[in-house]
Amino acid sequence: MLKRIYIDNFKCLVNFELTVDSMNLFLGANGTGKTTLFLALLKLQQFIVEGQTVTELFKSTDLTKWQDFSIQSCELEIAGNGGVYKYSLAIEHQQEQERSRMQQERLWFDDQRLFDFNIQEGAGMAQLYRDDYSVGPEYLVDWSRSGIAALQERSDNKKLIWFKKRIAQFLIVRVNPTLMNSESRREET
Repeated sequence: MLKRIYIDNFKCLVNFELTVDSMNLFLGANGTGKTTLFLALLKLQQFIVEGQTVTELFKSTDLTKWQDFSIQSCELEIAGNGGVYKYSLAIEHQQEQERSRMQQERLWFDDQRLFDFNIQEGAGMAQLYRDDYSVGPEYLVDWSRSGIAALQERSDNKKLIWFKKRIAQFLIVRVNPTLMNSESRREET
């Protein structure tokens, strides 16, 4: 279950934090950020699960217009699998070159690291941690794609893969009012 989402510097969301319960209803006037919140969740899902690139998903035009800061940050907290997962992503936009890159991507389970990626002097090294939280392999990661998206299930990373599968199960529904009409074709019970 999604427990918390944090988004900073994405469209109209600045330092935005939302704690959710098992069932929520989002209501508000037009332009208050409801669609932006769901768009951010959809982009995170496509990044973590489908392996789409940062540049495909997070454009510099998505930065908040009234800030000069070029870093976007997102965090998710998900309860499940006997604990709480915390995912963190920071994206750096280089507007002159019209490209973006991951600055960091991290995943914890009950405050224990499962995955850690940081840009270090032009190269990004990812550190994996096993299910028992011991240090696993370190490998070079393409800074334009999620390091988690590329991982396959093994006997020692089941917690990390559980998180990836849970994100894949998110059902993000987006209502398109322009396709709605005011008439029903038949009576409903």
